[in-house]
Amino acid sequence: MNTYSIRMRSSLAGSHISGAERLSDTLELPQLTAAMTSRALCHDKGVADNIHITVEKIESDAVATVPALEPVQTDNASPESAQALVTTLLKDAGITAAEQAVALAYSLTGLRGAALVDAVKHPASDCVKDHFHEAIILASKVATTPGILAEICLSDDPHYTKGYVAVDGKFYRVPNIKPEGSDLGTRIFVVKPGTDVDELISNLEDTPVRVDLASIAAGTAPLPVRDSITTVAARRNDQWASQGLSRSLRTFESAQLPHSRVDGSDYLLFSSSDYLGLSTNDSVIEAAVRATRRLGTGSGGSRLTTGTSIHSALERKLAEFFGFGDAVLFATGYQANHSTIAAIAGADVEIFSDSDNHASIIDGCRSARARVTIFPHADYDVLARLLDASIARHKLVISDAVFSMSGEVIDGRRLESICRERGAWLMLDDAHGVGVLGEHGRGTCDELGISPDILVGTASKALGVEGGYVLCASPVATLLRNQARSFVYSTAMNPGSVAAIDAALDQLRGGIVGKRLRVNIAAVRAALGLPGDPVASAIIPIPIGEERRAMEIADALNERGIFIPAIRYPTVPRDQAMLRLTVTAKHSDNDIARLAQALREVGVLS
Repeated sequence: MNTYSIRMRSSLAGSHISGAERLSDTLELPQLTAAMTSRALCHDKGVADNIHITVEKIESDAVATVPALEPVQTDNASPESAQALVTTLLKDAGITAAEQAVALAYSLTGLRGAALVDAVKHPASDCVKDHFHEAIILASKVATTPGILAEICLSDDPHYTKGYVAVDGKFYRVPNIKPEGSDLGTRIFVVKPGTDVDELISNLEDTPVRVDLASIAAGTAPLPVRDSITTVAARRNDQWASQGLSRSLRTFESAQLPHSRVDGSDYLLFSSSDYLGLSTNDSVIEAAVRATRRLGTGSGGSRLTTGTSIHSALERKLAEFFGFGDAVLFATGYQANHSTIAAIAGADVEIFSDSDNHASIIDGCRSARARVTIFPHADYDVLARLLDASIARHKLVISDAVFSMSGEVIDGRRLESICRERGAWLMLDDAHGVGVLGEHGRGTCDELGISPDILVGTASKALGVEGGYVLCASPVATLLRNQARSFVYSTAMNPGSVAAIDAALDQLRGGIVGKRLRVNIAAVRAALGLPGDPVASAIIPIPIGEERRAMEIADALNERGIFIPAIRYPTVPRDQAMLRLTVTAKHSDNDIARLAQALREVGVLS
């Protein structure tokens, strides 16, 4: 079997984002390349705009095997004690420049690579144990490089507070090596006096090694104590909560009307996606009840076995209403995106996905066999260049039509033009446009006069029900019915929901509720001091920034009887928390005036 060295380096605007390196055989290369690319694109420091991956074949006999360092868990309780601990570890190992090295480690930020410190060290003892963490493998390679006496590592991720000291054959894991949110981040190499630095760097960069992981299997070292899944989950929950990211369920004791009862208290609701109030519409409810009485509460199976009853009739109605050749129903909008992308995008396809796309699109891209390229949010100049440079046989561009967090509506005409000029397929998710934009609520594409190849929608927002649908040409629909896994293997939507969607479409045709919604959107935007926009969505974000501050404001609004959720990481990037306000057709003028007053009281509006 051939052996390859694969390396990834990624950057954003010239600043280092992430790096990784592995030895691999031929079979692992595609998976490792995909994993390293994903790592560069899913990072707290941002989405990389430059990813450099190199693959080099090496001779197997050129690969040295080195021992793994012995892992040691330290118990320092706070970042304040970490610097002294790190200094002590180096001094105990006989490092004469311990204080100099630690001072450097705690003064450098955003450093890519490592600093070098000359020092004198007593001979190290021989200790070899296994460890499966990426950091200990990297540290083991460094520790066996001629001239290296010790290493100090602080991650440059501001939200990753663990670090390590590698010295005397041991890997000391320091859990609180720096404060949460700190911009500290570096690796310090302590080296013997007289070491040829250029040669040392060359060895680190160019010498392939394997870390010996056999000592535990051979019984020469005890297995480390493994925590139970309950303990690990509790620890992760505590860490999540300490960052202001913990969420809890809120229980609605009424329908999601503007005036709702939640957890025993009355609130004015500005968070529902039931934009038209159709979940409580008498005609929609009656349609669901009739279908349930006639066909039962469940469908009894997947669509291809026993689960199809009134579903096909609704698919025909959806296709006719939105002006497509066919439609395919899914149990949820998430499934519609996820399974459609996975079914459509084979190995001969390259996907181009907007960086702000919904999680269902992101996960669908990850499950596809296609190559995936992320382009900066709504940057269609970059997209055009990426499409021009692609050598893929087929190209699929995917974007939200209305972005679920910002409420931003795409420049659809330009996006469609770029795709058509380059022969790329265009897939849009209009979950938040249907019922809000376009004549009779037909959505963003109708509003902008564009026609994508695939249009995904959901019945769980403005239609007030549940489920998702894909609008497309008939051959594409046939492909999805045969190869979209959540269509093939999931139980079909219950008949009551199918009938309710049908009735909701009739309400859209009437146009009355849609007109009231657009009036309310304009009124709320005016109350917030936002400019008028004829193509505005029902989602209005109020930027806050720091997660805890967003939670404080949301709690203050709760105390005033206003329910608006704080949206935080990982839904949005860190320190870009917001209040996500949504407008419905059911809100009154008094509701909007009360909202504006509450926002002034909590300091959001002046």
